[in-house]
Amino acid sequence: MSKKSEIESIYNIQKYLKDDAIFPIYFLFGEDSFTINSAVKLIENKIAPLVKSDFDRESIALSKESSISQFIDLAYSFPFGDGKKLITIKNFENLNDKKSFAKYVNDISEFTYLIITQYSKSAPLNQEPYKSLNAKNYLFEARDLKGIELSEWMYKKAKQEKINLTRDAGQLLLEMVGENKAILEMQLRKISIYTEPDEKITPDIIKNLAEITKEYSIFDLQNALGNGNKARAIEYAFNLIDSGIEMKQIIPMLTKFITNLTLILGINNKEEGIKAVGNSYYFLLNHTFLRNENRLANAAKALLEADIRLKTTAIDSKTNISILITQILK
Repeated sequence: MSKKSEIESIYNIQKYLKDDAIFPIYFLFGEDSFTINSAVKLIENKIAPLVKSDFDRESIALSKESSISQFIDLAYSFPFGDGKKLITIKNFENLNDKKSFAKYVNDISEFTYLIITQYSKSAPLNQEPYKSLNAKNYLFEARDLKGIELSEWMYKKAKQEKINLTRDAGQLLLEMVGENKAILEMQLRKISIYTEPDEKITPDIIKNLAEITKEYSIFDLQNALGNGNKARAIEYAFNLIDSGIEMKQIIPMLTKFITNLTLILGINNKEEGIKAVGNSYYFLLNHTFLRNENRLANAAKALLEADIRLKTTAIDSKTNISILITQILK
């Protein structure tokens, strides 16, 4: 059995927040910080009525200098009020003595709830404390949703928000924002604001909303790059950055775009194209400028260099994206 199938998904956290069966520990880990933070709020709201004193609520951000005793001692100490204690612990990945937490997992305080976040995907089940946490079902993974999983999440979320999202509109939305759940959720929120509940959402409505809100999407940036339009590409890229989209989000989406273009090189058959990259095949066919082996190789190199600049220098996002676009389209 694979690691991912053994660890419960954070998207199922609601099942483990029953009134008569609240866990003493919720350990949330993964690289999807947006989903982790949303789950923390959900759990805190569920447990809050059980905490009778403000002194019994603690929030601790761990650093490299922190030790396990910083919150374990608090967990074992008695509440000030006649209710429970709630301690939220962030950045567990910073601890050096992670293994020692297993002792607490196997000897919990009866009056304390712990919500622990680890913003990394490293949780080897053959090592403590993850082994003990998983054995007791306290471990929840916030993995990045991709492909069908992300699509299914989007339609489920749309239904919850009373958005009647058609399949074609959903596919267009995914192509426009890329496989980034946080951005996708923001777009769904925007749709709910500008449309009526249960109004049928078509691709035309998605396009019109982008114009009404004067926002450009990754879809527009990809179009400009794919057709060799440098001025438009920079305009769209700057708009993305001004709207809060970071380079660490833009680079992976452009990398997937370039990868998919590479995958369809030499494919002239519709069935083979759809098999290779899904319905994005139709979108990719329009990008005649970049659909060239040498240009795609150059683009891949430019993306790698942009990622290195992002991770190793203090370069600002607009300068980095300007260099990237210039190198891709040279």
